[in-house]
Amino acid sequence: MTARRASPSEPRAAADLGLGRALRPALDTCRQDIARFYAAPAPARDKASVHGGREVVTELDLTLQDRLTTELSRAFPGIPVIAEEGLAEIPQLPDECLLVDPLDGTAPFLAGSSDYAIAVCLVRDGIPAEGVIDLPAHDIRVSAAPGRLHVTGDVTRLPHHGPRTVLTSPGHAAAVQARLPGSGWSAHPVATASVKITFVALGRAPAAVYLPRPGRGAAPWDYPAAALAVAAAGGTVRDTAGSDLARTRPVRLDGWLALLRPPDADLSALLRPPAAPHL
Repeated sequence: MTARRASPSEPRAAADLGLGRALRPALDTCRQDIARFYAAPAPARDKASVHGGREVVTELDLTLQDRLTTELSRAFPGIPVIAEEGLAEIPQLPDECLLVDPLDGTAPFLAGSSDYAIAVCLVRDGIPAEGVIDLPAHDIRVSAAPGRLHVTGDVTRLPHHGPRTVLTSPGHAAAVQARLPGSGWSAHPVATASVKITFVALGRAPAAVYLPRPGRGAAPWDYPAAALAVAAAGGTVRDTAGSDLARTRPVRLDGWLALLRPPDADLSALLRPPAAPHL
């Protein structure tokens, strides 16, 4: 893999950060695990979601999680590792921890989509400090920290969306489009939170959104690593209260909006609750 060169408007590309260096061998092996799963898929099963309801999980999720948590415990002794699989609910996060989503986007992965990622974030003093997002299907790996961004792989091979495109979950695309009348902006479906946000960080789309929905949302391991990448690229990811997610404690979110630069339309309206019907 080769490092992407930053444009003059981007933060200076640095050598890979500590978290990225520590995880490099494990992430390389995780890619091999994914290739083996594609060659000989194992059955998936349902699990209880931390948001309530059910969602899919595979032995691959567990294999990747075990590999990553083992390496993180070795590289960062004494720092708690909080990983998605096996949790019945979202725990109270300590001020210092490592958050792991071993396969963000299991359902699209099983459907043959490239919209899946491995996401890891180091939290210090309650705030995201370093993040790594691996996009195995695209051979892209991103490491980020405040003011620093390191990317390996050929970013030009990623899908490139138009200058007025908002990436959103497939189930939200129609609702997002309905909130953009006359703006010249359009919604495009991309599954998986960390993928959408990382595409914004890498300049492949100007915006991404997750609409607030009752009973749904983003878990604290879903977004902070990618939010750090957007911040390092000069953009922001904010929640419904306007908090910058690269600079606030990771929590369960109802919705978020990622922007690489100020848009020519008021996209913040996407995070407003839908108007109550007139009776």
